[in-house]
Amino acid sequence: MSLVDDLLAVQHEDTTADQIRHRLVNLQERTTLEAALSGRHTTESDRDSLRLGRLELDRRQKRAEAEVEAVALRIRELNDRLYGSGISSPREAREIQEEVDRLLPRQDDLEERVLEIMEEIDPVDDRLGELDVQAEAEDATIAAAQAALAVTEAGLGDDLVQAEERRRVAAAEVPTDVLGRYEGLRGIFGASTVVRFEGANCRGCPSSMPAVEVDRVKHLEGGTLTECTECGRLVAR
Repeated sequence: MSLVDDLLAVQHEDTTADQIRHRLVNLQERTTLEAALSGRHTTESDRDSLRLGRLELDRRQKRAEAEVEAVALRIRELNDRLYGSGISSPREAREIQEEVDRLLPRQDDLEERVLEIMEEIDPVDDRLGELDVQAEAEDATIAAAQAALAVTEAGLGDDLVQAEERRRVAAAEVPTDVLGRYEGLRGIFGASTVVRFEGANCRGCPSSMPAVEVDRVKHLEGGTLTECTECGRLVAR
């Protein structure tokens, strides 16, 4: 292979490696995984919020049940006194009965509150169950997306290693000064740093080369590498 062929091979492998790196950064598998992770995060956030609400409902229910029990206990105590042998006068019996009569509606209200809280809990538990199922499905989706991404990344990683090795082999045949010129220009021109001279033009020029420049390049020996005075690219004769 000639110097030009070796340098073009280096450029080809550099371009191939850049394309692979670009693909690695912009993999659809990664986009899919990120979307799945985002959805899972939303599900977990919703679930955490519901769990906090559920805990608050539990606390309210326990408080209400404790109040129900306290009122019921007081009513039992009063009834025990009322129907026991410790009543000393009709007045005392009347006062005890009046207190019982006041407590019974209170007991009913508290029991109603407990039922209302339980009714609030039911839909929360239902929704938590739905989110548990959803989270499980999302975890499976994430695992599949991670596996797919790993396979694709591994394949592209192998391709990149091979491209870099081919580049190393080709670059070893290019003189250090020429390789240095190429690498210095590559940041500007990318995949078209080294171009062929075809007809009467440098393939990298946006417009026609001046006649004097065309004549100069045409008189170079085949396989010679020169620099286009118009665009600055390396031109292969």
